[in-house]
Amino acid sequence: QAPATRHTQAPGARHTPTSNLMDFGHPVPSTPNVNTPSPYSNETRAERLKREYAQKKQKANRIWDDVDQRWVEVDPKAGVKQGSQSAPPQPIAPSSSKKVKGIKLDPANAIGKSASVQAGVHARVNNMKQSQQQAVQEIRQREAKKAASDAEEDEARKRLEPKIKKWSEEHGKKKQLRALIASLHTILWTGANWKQMSIGDLLNDAKVKKAFYKASRVVHPDKTGDLDAEKRFLAKRIFDALSQAKTEFDNSLR
Repeated sequence: QAPATRHTQAPGARHTPTSNLMDFGHPVPSTPNVNTPSPYSNETRAERLKREYAQKKQKANRIWDDVDQRWVEVDPKAGVKQGSQSAPPQPIAPSSSKKVKGIKLDPANAIGKSASVQAGVHARVNNMKQSQQQAVQEIRQREAKKAASDAEEDEARKRLEPKIKKWSEEHGKKKQLRALIASLHTILWTGANWKQMSIGDLLNDAKVKKAFYKASRVVHPDKTGDLDAEKRFLAKRIFDALSQAKTEFDNSLR
């Protein structure tokens, strides 16, 4: 039997440990797989779609397209003009002092859109023009009516001024409230809702106040709007004279 061969190491040589090719080191402990339940695990498909739509709606930046009559999403990071998918919004320079104007209601805005949108735009433009013309006509009619009413009242003033002055003044001084109420029937128009009163009916201060309020209801401007220009002017002047006399009457009681 041959003797076993013995390997000797040269003096001064370093010993290098041999590695085992099948040694993969210490096994790494595995982390147990723990499944955390989702808060939305029990929701139905309809509930999930509703939740996702609500989240998307909160993040979306939408504007109203007056031409297409629908909401359009735009980039929230850039200043944009109002537009639609068929006419994309165009970026504008941000300005703190100027306001962003929307789409004008003009037939040119319907170019490139569907036939139904074009028909709707043209219909709205025509309705807008008709409304503007009608509003202008109504304003002109009101102005013409007011001018005619003012002219009629001016003519009535020229005719009635001497009569009103004779009723409200005596020897260049304003008459007292009792005298005005007692002679009110001499200046009122025919058909006025007023019962003649005498000085004897107005001796008591409380009766004077009561008679004043009755007379005020007859000639108050809010009650005479349906009368003709002459009666309106006469009622206005009577109401002013009674109001001034009532102020003097109240001051005399203090």
